[in-house]
Amino acid sequence: MSAFPLTDWVRLAALREGSAEEKQRLLGELFVRYREPVLAYLRGRGARLEPAEDLVQDFFLQAIEERFFEKADEARGRFRNLLLTALQHYAAKAHRAEHAQLRRPAGGFAGSDVADLPEGVLPADHATPERAFLRGWARTLIRRVLVVLEQEYAGPDRRAHFEIFRRLLIAPILEGTPAPAQRDLAHELGLTEKEVANRLVTARRAYQRLLREEIATYARSEAEIDEEIRELFQKLSQP
Repeated sequence: MSAFPLTDWVRLAALREGSAEEKQRLLGELFVRYREPVLAYLRGRGARLEPAEDLVQDFFLQAIEERFFEKADEARGRFRNLLLTALQHYAAKAHRAEHAQLRRPAGGFAGSDVADLPEGVLPADHATPERAFLRGWARTLIRRVLVVLEQEYAGPDRRAHFEIFRRLLIAPILEGTPAPAQRDLAHELGLTEKEVANRLVTARRAYQRLLREEIATYARSEAEIDEEIRELFQKLSQP
C-alpha cells in the first residue's frame, strides 16, 4: 500500500509542505507515473533513446529546482496539459543548451527502478512530439489499469476473464497484434463462444470502472474523466 495520497493533485499539494525527504519520494512517484509520456515526447523530437533517458532525469531535476510541481494549481487546467507545457519549455531550453551537461539525481529518483520501456512504444516518428506525449500517456495509463485488473482476476476460476479481455481488446491496441477469433480463443481456453462473450463483457465493465478510478487521480470532475477517456482512446486509435 502506498504511503502517498491517492490523487496527483493531493501529491502536488503535499510537495508544498513536506520535508526534503518526503518531496524526493513524492517526486519519485511522479517520475514513475509519467516517465513514459515525457520520454515519448523527447523521442518525438528526435532524441535517441539513451540521450532521451538522460533528458527525462534532467527534466524532473529542473522541475524540482523550479518548484514546478509545487506551484501547479488545479484551477489552472488539467495536470496533463500543465506537465506538457513544462516539458515544452524544458525541451526548448535544452535544445538551446544541448551541449550542457545533463544531470541525474544522486542514486536516482526514489522508485525509478522501473522496467525498461519497449523500444516499439516510444517511436520517434510521430507527426508531433505532443502526439507522442499523449500516446505515451495513454499507454502508461492503460498498463496501470491492467495491473489492477489482472490482480482482480487472479483466481483460477477468473483468470480467463483477464486473458480474454487482454487478447481481444488490449493487445491489438498496445502491441499491434490482431485479435483472435472468439471461436478460436474459446477452443484454446476450453470454453464455449458464449462463455467467452460473457467473460469479455464482465471484464470490460471491470476495466471501465478501474479506468475511471485511475483517471480520477488527476481529473477534477466526472465530465473531465469522460473527456479524457474520449481523447486518449482517440489518440491511441490513430496510426
